[in-house]
Amino acid sequence: TEKLLTGYDAPILYCMYLDKPMKDHTLLQAIARVNRPYEDEEGLKKPSGFVLDFVGIFDNMEKALAFDSADVSAVIKNLDVPKNLFARQMQDAAPMYFDLMKGLTGDKLLEHVIEYFADKDKREAFFKFFKQLESLYEIISPDKFLRDYIDDYNRLAHLYQAVLNAFAPKVMVDKELMRKTAQLVRREVKVDYFDKPLPVYQINEGTLEALKKDGKSDTVKVINLLKSIRGYVDDNRTRNPFLIGIGERAEAINELYDRRQIDTIEALRKLEELVKQANQARKEQAEKGLDTRTFSIYWTLKPYFTYGADQLAVKVSDLLVKYPNWAVNGSEKRDLNLELYGLLLKPIGKEKAKEAIEKVLEIVRQ
Repeated sequence: TEKLLTGYDAPILYCMYLDKPMKDHTLLQAIARVNRPYEDEEGLKKPSGFVLDFVGIFDNMEKALAFDSADVSAVIKNLDVPKNLFARQMQDAAPMYFDLMKGLTGDKLLEHVIEYFADKDKREAFFKFFKQLESLYEIISPDKFLRDYIDDYNRLAHLYQAVLNAFAPKVMVDKELMRKTAQLVRREVKVDYFDKPLPVYQINEGTLEALKKDGKSDTVKVINLLKSIRGYVDDNRTRNPFLIGIGERAEAINELYDRRQIDTIEALRKLEELVKQANQARKEQAEKGLDTRTFSIYWTLKPYFTYGADQLAVKVSDLLVKYPNWAVNGSEKRDLNLELYGLLLKPIGKEKAKEAIEKVLEIVRQ
């Protein structure tokens, strides 16, 4: 299926039976397989391709082909249309991104790019532009029409990779590129626009000192620290479930920063505080000698108590042993909740007790 949709070019193909949902570039590529012009030696011409649609995709073509263009219907009739769209995008929209990269390479280029794309609107506009351009490239390639555009398109693909690496929560960049574009990036290595991706900080006692000595801008530090915390949480969340809460707070900070509800200095301060919390948690875990689950419960309860959260965590952990099937047994869960309320209701009140119990059960479940 993959070969016939994306890598096979036989103009004689005429009919396709469409029996599974498809959209965007995949659908357009599928249509393109049967829509190549063809004329045999005797002058018999294929006027068009024929698609028999069993699943109703063509009932709503504008939705299935989510290109921001009024030319969608024409693409089906005339494959010169994606070429014209590609050329127009390269001539009209691409130059601003080439200007962004002009005269810079390596770390300096990466810092400049991060500064620019820290604005979420600019970042999303670029992603939308490149993904449409990439879809068109996948449809047109291989075609000599692309020869004059290859170098510039390759530059844009490298830029896309760099931005995605810097800002995406977790991504395998090569998987994010479509097949032909990924092949182009691997093949065309004449110029290395970005020496290496944004490095990450090791989250430990020396992180904040390393941050102070880092000569990069505060914006780059925010993006770098956010990426570092994400990686640290992802790598350690199985052994230390309490880190999930730190990861969630990091994402909340990122959301505020993206919406410009906090500035760069405030975002950096909040992220530094999360690093301190992660270091404190690691230190307390070693000192208290609690097992992973009990410590995760302790860390969840700690904000609600000025003292005694560790002893309480042991009691909560004992209750979870008493009700081992609470997650799948409704009766056990009710009994567990009643006993948890008995422990928490008097010291912190009804609303906080309810909130704390929900958080404890969620962290244990994870």
